[in-house]
Amino acid sequence: MSSQREQDAARVREALRRELKVHVRIRDQGNSPSPADLDKIADALPDLVAFGTNQFHGVRAVLDWDHQIPSQYALLRILACYGAEDLEQVDAVLTDRDEEIDEVNLYPEFDVPDYGDVDGSESYVALLRPGSLEIEDFRFMSNWRKQVRPAVADLAVETVKSTPSYVKAAEARSGDGLGGPVVIGWAPPCLANTRTWAVEIWLLTEFDGHQGKARVFMVDLDERAVTREFDTDVQLA
Repeated sequence: MSSQREQDAARVREALRRELKVHVRIRDQGNSPSPADLDKIADALPDLVAFGTNQFHGVRAVLDWDHQIPSQYALLRILACYGAEDLEQVDAVLTDRDEEIDEVNLYPEFDVPDYGDVDGSESYVALLRPGSLEIEDFRFMSNWRKQVRPAVADLAVETVKSTPSYVKAAEARSGDGLGGPVVIGWAPPCLANTRTWAVEIWLLTEFDGHQGKARVFMVDLDERAVTREFDTDVQLA
């Protein structure tokens, strides 16, 4: 791993170990992680590296609640910022949200806000169960991931269409009218099993008008290869 990549990954783990913000409803249930727990979670966290030539200037980590008591899971939000201005904006929004929560946090049966709409330059979410240090799911959530230039998208589609596994998935689909490959957006190296950012492509394999399944392909543009593929559920919003 290059020096910049190491620094990015280290900043994320340091924020988790030293500066984790824990939602009050997580704390009140006695589910705040201990320093030893944070070390284990930080070690289990994948290496996060900034997109392109960017670098993480600062990182904020938040352990958010699921609006259930007792909580069934907790959401570890990683908010990575490219510059000082972005970090200041995240801090300001977090402070405002803390005040909103404090104002309405009167009784356990009262719902309170979470930190779900606080966005860094890059935003990630890890799913954990109370009492467990295992990361069950990990996702990249930034809206800008969809901003893939047409030439880059075309190259990714061309690459995925040439792979035998794509051809097999397309031929095995449940019916006609499911369309071709869809470029979902950028995927970080830790989710694509690549050294650089990849492009995520979905191929709908079945759909009844409300829900179905898709085959997901992670495309490494440098290597012109699919580095990871799996099935996922699809549901009409």
